[in-house]
Amino acid sequence: MSSSDESGSSSSESEKKVKKTPVKKPKKEPKVSKKGKKEGKKTKKKPKDENAPRRYLSPFIFFSKDHRSVIKNSHPNCSFGEIGSLLGQEWAKISAEDKKKYEKLAAEDKKRWELEKKNYDEKLKTQSQAESSSDSSDESD
Repeated sequence: MSSSDESGSSSSESEKKVKKTPVKKPKKEPKVSKKGKKEGKKTKKKPKDENAPRRYLSPFIFFSKDHRSVIKNSHPNCSFGEIGSLLGQEWAKISAEDKKKYEKLAAEDKKRWELEKKNYDEKLKTQSQAESSSDSSDESD
């Protein structure tokens, strides 16, 4: 009888422990039928033009290019994200004078981008004008 009492009391204790822990209820998701979804509202993303000039880089990116290998060597087990975090911490620590070097590089890169963008936009404009003039000449025939 004592063995059954012990097993009975231990099972009730474990049941009490289970009952004491709060049960997390799953969050209710809004019920939306497939027909209820809004269709036609999505705008399609414009395909990226491969000939478009690459955007200019920020001072932090130039800093990262210089220091990533150093940090990667000193922390070989860090993931890509952790290395990025360490780079951000280093960037915050450096003085304004040290940042000027990277800001100068970024300003030069921005000038490069502005020039390339201007030339690219002019090229697109002339192409669109040429296409529109060829379309109008086709209609007159």
